[in-house]
Amino acid sequence: MKRALLIIILLSSLTNIIAQQDPVFSHIFFDKVEINPAFAGSQGDICVGIINRQQWVGFEGAPKTTALNANMPLNIFGTQSGVGISVMDDRLGFENNFQLGLQYAYFANLGNNKLSFGVDAGFYNIAFDGSWTPPDAPANSDPAIPAEKDNSMVFDLSFGLTYLAGDFYIGLSATHLTEPKLNLISSEQSFLKRHYYLMAGYNWQIMDGSLDLSPNLLIKSDAASAQITINLTATYNKKFWGGVTYRTIDAIDIMAGIELFNGIRLGYAYGLNFSKLISTNGGSHEVMLGYCFSLGFDKAPQKYKSVRFL
Repeated sequence: MKRALLIIILLSSLTNIIAQQDPVFSHIFFDKVEINPAFAGSQGDICVGIINRQQWVGFEGAPKTTALNANMPLNIFGTQSGVGISVMDDRLGFENNFQLGLQYAYFANLGNNKLSFGVDAGFYNIAFDGSWTPPDAPANSDPAIPAEKDNSMVFDLSFGLTYLAGDFYIGLSATHLTEPKLNLISSEQSFLKRHYYLMAGYNWQIMDGSLDLSPNLLIKSDAASAQITINLTATYNKKFWGGVTYRTIDAIDIMAGIELFNGIRLGYAYGLNFSKLISTNGGSHEVMLGYCFSLGFDKAPQKYKSVRFL
């Protein structure tokens, strides 16, 4: 039964790649650069982070995603900006996606607040191995999926803007901006579907600043459907945090994390999905590791800012 469900999912998601969805991360509010390049360098420190997500554990061919990024502020001739680099490997059954992007963000001061504009440019490679099927599963007969191995690499572009006002932030971005066409053997016309993101959040300090409550909201859409993600994270003494995330239709995630030493942060999230697959897998596991530090002589090394950002 599990294998049959997987084949149905793969065929429905890959027959028309125009409906392809970007990977989902439980820690996306810690790693906003993944979907909005305007956040690159916004922390004022050099930040490096990696997220590994194992979805639907125990389900053969289930999604496995790893995302690595690094970003830092840049000040050239008095121009406040940020730069970054991101790498992502996303695997699902017979599909393997690899993405590399370079980010640049420009910051403009609006009084005590900041408005930033960012761009992410790089390439996206999608590869299929149509000869792979789970054991006992029916052979692939869909003409939209190559019978053997095939791949296509395209130029990919994303754009974003953010508004930072103290403990409040809001960002708007679009990935796969040009909707690049994929040159595959399949006769079906395929391209990367543009996705839109609206993200907002606030950090509320209570108990004389020893406890931070951070509600966050993410709305994701491909102009055909939308998904809403609501998150609440509580941080104690800037060191320990826990939270819960709800994604409409899909899942609920429980999160916990700690700052180990000198700004090194480790987070874990367990996700339980609400779809028909709920009885066929052990849930989703995601681990985040991040480190922010400063090379500036006018600031203390490894200055810690906020657990909400990576």
